[in-house]
Amino acid sequence: MQVFGKRSNYIWRNIHLKKSQILLFLILFILALMLFIMNKFPYASAGLILIPLAYILGIYTYQKYILWDSGTIGESIIEKELRGLDDSYCMISRIVIPPNRGDTDYIILGPNGIFVMESKHYGGEISCNGDLWSRYKIGKGGRRYELKIGSPSNQVKRNAKVLKDFILEHKKEIFKENMHHLWINGIVVFTNKNAGLKIENPTVDIMKVDELYGLIRDKDDVKFSAEEICNIRDAILRYSR
Repeated sequence: MQVFGKRSNYIWRNIHLKKSQILLFLILFILALMLFIMNKFPYASAGLILIPLAYILGIYTYQKYILWDSGTIGESIIEKELRGLDDSYCMISRIVIPPNRGDTDYIILGPNGIFVMESKHYGGEISCNGDLWSRYKIGKGGRRYELKIGSPSNQVKRNAKVLKDFILEHKKEIFKENMHHLWINGIVVFTNKNAGLKIENPTVDIMKVDELYGLIRDKDDVKFSAEEICNIRDAILRYSR
């Protein structure tokens, strides 16, 4: 499988940014603590205000850092899982297709179909009923606490529609003959082996990463020529960012 895109650079850039922000908030927290210890007005008052502010911002930034760091893990897992696909397939990662402002995790182009994929490295117990999602973990004391997850299925469907509209917009430069009936397969894949999935009435394909290769290999929606795949790939890389 041929791989295109700059997902690793994108993620590592954000990881280093979050590290810098964490260091900045740590310095701010220490400074605020020193001002408070001085116990002199107005330094103590300033320190009293800055301590919780630096703490809250530091915790928020650290959570974002963990999120970006998990992205590098998920990326390597997916590429390892799909390495059995031959070079008639290509994968484009972390690309922004106009008019989207956010990026699409993965686009996979193959002779048997087009796939848009949203990747999550979440742990915990994850439930999906249609497009309604929930996620929770059990703490040390047996206490259940809810975690944010949004709606990955809605997200991947939006990205699939944007890609379909993009291909239709550029169909004259992609398809030399009559265009195929165009269907974009939406996939939500979970790369964390500790994730538990409970799926009901799914509106897209939802799976663990070890099921991904078989799904893509066995799909038979349409037949694209090697030239058409290259044309779609080139158009995406040329007009996207």
